[in-house]
Amino acid sequence: MTEVEKYLKEYLDYLEIEKNRSRKTRENYERYLRLFVKQTGVKSPFDIDDDVVRNFRLDLNRRGIKKITQGYYVIALRNFLKYLIKRKLKVLAPDTIELPKVTRADIEVLSYEELERLLSAPKGGDLRSLRDKAILETLFSTGLRLSELCSLSRFVDLKRGEISIRGKGDKIRVVFLSDDAKQAIGDYMKKREDAEEALFVSLNKKGKIIGRVSPRSVERLVSFYARKSGIPKKVHPHELRHCLHPETLVFLPHTVMEARDLFKAKTKITAFDFKKFKLKQEAIIGKERHRSKNLINFRADGYELSCTPEHRLFTIKENGITEIYAKDLKIGDYVAAVKRIRVDGETKKQYPTLNKSMWRYLGYVIGDGVVSKERRGIIVTDKNKKRIDFYNNLLVSLGYQPTITHKAGSASYYLNLYSVPLVRFLRSKGFTTKGNQKKVPPLIFKASKEEVRSFLVGFYDAEGNEGNGGIKVFSSSKQLLLQIQMLFLMLGIDIRLYERNRMVRLPNKKMIAQTMYHLQILRLPDQLNFMRQIKTLKDVTPSLRNAANADKLPVQAIIRDVYFSLAANRWTGFGKWLKIDNGVDIYRYVGTTATIIPTKEVVEKIVRLLREINCKDKRLDLVEKLLHSDDLKWLRVKKIKNMVYDGDVYDFTVAPSETLITNGIISHNSFATDLLINGADLRSVQSLLGHANISTTQIYTHLTNKELREVHEAFHGKRRK
Repeated sequence: MTEVEKYLKEYLDYLEIEKNRSRKTRENYERYLRLFVKQTGVKSPFDIDDDVVRNFRLDLNRRGIKKITQGYYVIALRNFLKYLIKRKLKVLAPDTIELPKVTRADIEVLSYEELERLLSAPKGGDLRSLRDKAILETLFSTGLRLSELCSLSRFVDLKRGEISIRGKGDKIRVVFLSDDAKQAIGDYMKKREDAEEALFVSLNKKGKIIGRVSPRSVERLVSFYARKSGIPKKVHPHELRHCLHPETLVFLPHTVMEARDLFKAKTKITAFDFKKFKLKQEAIIGKERHRSKNLINFRADGYELSCTPEHRLFTIKENGITEIYAKDLKIGDYVAAVKRIRVDGETKKQYPTLNKSMWRYLGYVIGDGVVSKERRGIIVTDKNKKRIDFYNNLLVSLGYQPTITHKAGSASYYLNLYSVPLVRFLRSKGFTTKGNQKKVPPLIFKASKEEVRSFLVGFYDAEGNEGNGGIKVFSSSKQLLLQIQMLFLMLGIDIRLYERNRMVRLPNKKMIAQTMYHLQILRLPDQLNFMRQIKTLKDVTPSLRNAANADKLPVQAIIRDVYFSLAANRWTGFGKWLKIDNGVDIYRYVGTTATIIPTKEVVEKIVRLLREINCKDKRLDLVEKLLHSDDLKWLRVKKIKNMVYDGDVYDFTVAPSETLITNGIISHNSFATDLLINGADLRSVQSLLGHANISTTQIYTHLTNKELREVHEAFHGKRRK
């Protein structure tokens, strides 16, 4: 036995004993590593170098072995090297061996209707049809892997509806059966007259039981019923999807994070409870990251969101608030959003230098300044000498020694602050001042309301409009303005994003196309709110042009349906009464061609008068909740476009409200079983209900099996209603 074979045997024993890996894992690793030793001819661990590994991988590739399989060889080799390093051997560093890039297959997504057709495809009362129905319902309900499903025993407690599974990595988790799954299994077991221990059995052509069903049989079963249901997709038990662009801003109780940062964080989230019409804190009980090749970007009254087509939002129809797929949105639809968001923090407790004055200066810098590592300082440019003097004095009051410079022939003044520690600190905290890549420093989202207000004052001093042209701020960085928009939302100010394409002449006289973005406050109440809170150095006056004074509530579909359900004689009399005695022409809002959205004042009057004529429609209760909600607003979809995209998207599971605030818009989260309805296939959905890491998720979220069950029932209870 050579030296490398001796260490290899020790490593395989280590996998089986110390790491408690399955026998199958040991067999696979042994096969990969013995082929490596045989092909390369290495006798000692110290013979393994870059050239040996490169030649081995080249040989694998030329033999036509799939990239994903080549990856298994590399993973086994890297883990073997890590073990050798643990044994104090100075061998090739495993991190220098990169995994092969694997092309991801496009994800085939089932719609809700397709999934319903699939689940109802098995017909008849014979044993095979009942078994197939039970298999599909169990896969949908539990998210079990094929091997786990096939290993189930017939002794399932249908009354409790819980099954303990020993899954991948020998980890135990609990899965739950929905009422549909329990019914299907019960019907199937009543037909069984055998003593076979397996829950799901294999049948021959004559319908005779010949043993336990195999994973391959289940795969064929799913494919068969997909074709029978008329689903023109390759359906097999796995995959997901309903996700967010990585730069989506998600609200948490004490900060705002981009989706990709939230994916790495352990925190609660801010959700909207549609039962109480209030914002609340809730737990993230699952996270997923996926690859997507296309997204939908929609803009609604100056807010926007980029997400996968199967991502869901909330809209209003004649029967009330309902969910809607992003792919089904149309121009003119309304989506639910938040009026304000409460984020309570204070950065100066952790960073004493970040008081209100410093935040105002930093807002000024992010607008017109640059943080330069090379120049070891922060330089702000402004044509207004009074503003430069103001911020010069502010820095002096903070203990700094800034300078003001002015170049001959230039209209601009420069406020210079040379401080290596401050530059280093700002850069380490993500302070980016480079053109269209500008972003607000993440720490501001953890600041107090006063600190946020000061930061926005400084930013408006730099980038805000002056005079009677309205309250606007400008930037070439779209993400910066989206972040600024969320900061205004924290102050309860509705400011809307717009873009404009223009031609710009460069110093060399060449004309180029440029996209500029600006935020603008349209509603008069928000303009007045801005003037109360944002004490800018600029001369700002409210713009009365096109300014709306009252909130509108797009419930005309509900009112129309309620209205036309009234008896004909009351219908006519009610309409005349409204117009003559109360000054409300209801035809403007509920007529078949009406497009006018009523204000809250009008809606409140209509509801009150409907109550007076003893209208009992329960939808009026919902309308009244909408009238009195201080946290909810509705945005009208103005633009929808498909985005070509090739990158990661992020998916979060929130319970129990099932919502999260994304760029100010309320999104439906993608809970594990909910994802199945939303487009998943029928195998493991990886997080709450099926992945090997479920025990880790439980520990992280402090959820008991009882709580997991309640969440499961809450989602499955919605099905087919």
